[in-house]
Amino acid sequence: MSGNVAEWVADVYRPIIDTEANDFNYFRGNIFTKKLIDSNGDVVVIGETGQPSIKYDTLPNGKIIPIEFPGEIKYVPVTKDDTFMRRNYNTANNLDKNDGDKFSNRLYDLEDEQRTNKSRMYNSPTIRKDEETGKVNQYDINKRSTLISNKTRVHKGGSWQDREYWLDPAQRRYLPEYMSTNYIGFRCATDVLGTLSFKKKTARNPSR
Repeated sequence: MSGNVAEWVADVYRPIIDTEANDFNYFRGNIFTKKLIDSNGDVVVIGETGQPSIKYDTLPNGKIIPIEFPGEIKYVPVTKDDTFMRRNYNTANNLDKNDGDKFSNRLYDLEDEQRTNKSRMYNSPTIRKDEETGKVNQYDINKRSTLISNKTRVHKGGSWQDREYWLDPAQRRYLPEYMSTNYIGFRCATDVLGTLSFKKKTARNPSR
């Protein structure tokens, strides 16, 4: 986790993570896609004759970037029909899992018909007086401004400007994925469980 730059990771940022599912390289996302197949049963390649051309996207900061390049295989989102009766997953996009839904709401123990109000994860309650009923709890109508969204990614590790605190792999920072800095980059890393050994392995029961 130490290097000249901190490292972008694929995880979408949320303040609270579900450590019950996986405490090792926790990942929120799981956006599943599949290869696009044409009517002839062939895989669609971008830019080939008669196939989709390159597409561009405009970021919130005004920058225009290509979404896909010629020569790449065309991928499309997995549909609900594709996830039917799947055992490994039943939804194709889990970015918002437990994000203000029933299971992360304080009224989680009530049935759906008993919860009249939808979840208001980012709205603050306020006390307003009513002449007939007295004090009642209501939610304000102010709009919230936050960097937390499905476009906000986690970055980890210590860069040239950081202190040792950020070398802990459990520490997370976040930034919109379309922003760049001079201390965040990419590194190729692999997971290794256990200790590394460069000694030649010997047989457990060597022949005598």
